[in-house]
Amino acid sequence: MKNHLLLFSSIFLAASVYANEDKFDRNFSKLGYKEVDEALAESKQHFKKEIVLPNEIPITFTHSFARFSNPEGDWNDKLEVRYVDEKSGDNDYKVEVRHIDYKLLIREEMIDKELKLNNGIRAIYSTTMFEKRNNLVFEMNEWQYILSLDEDVSDKPSEVLIKVANSID
Repeated sequence: MKNHLLLFSSIFLAASVYANEDKFDRNFSKLGYKEVDEALAESKQHFKKEIVLPNEIPITFTHSFARFSNPEGDWNDKLEVRYVDEKSGDNDYKVEVRHIDYKLLIREEMIDKELKLNNGIRAIYSTTMFEKRNNLVFEMNEWQYILSLDEDVSDKPSEVLIKVANSID
C-alpha cells in the first residue's frame, strides 16, 4: 500500500510540475516567443547577417525564449531574447537587437551615464528608458544592442551589464 501511495504521489507531483512549466511556456508562446535558435535563424534570414549574442548571462534562469519581430516596414524589426526564472519574478534579463539603420534614439534626459566597453565602444546606461529596468545600449557590428536587467537583480547593474556586453565575440 505504501508503495502505491508513494508511486501515486510521485506521479501527481511530476504532473503538477510539468503542468506548471507547460503553462509558463505557453504564456510566452502566446506572445510570439519560441526557441532562441529558431528566432536567431529567422533574424539571420531576414537581415542576411548573423546576430551574435553575449556569451555571459547575468542571472540564473529556468527558461530562455526569443522572438523575431518583423512588422510591416523595417523600422521595428528586431530580435528579442528573454531569460527568465519561473520561480523568481526578479530574474528577468532581455537582449534586444536591431539593425543600426533602425536603432532606437535615446533622448539625452534618459542617459544616466556614458560608459566604454573593453573594445572602446561607447555605451549608454539608463534606468529611465524602460520602467523598473537597468539598460545598457551600444552599437557593434552594424547592430544596436539593448541589454536590459530587472532593477532588483543586482546592486551594481551597470557593472554587470558592461561585463555582459564585453562577452560578445
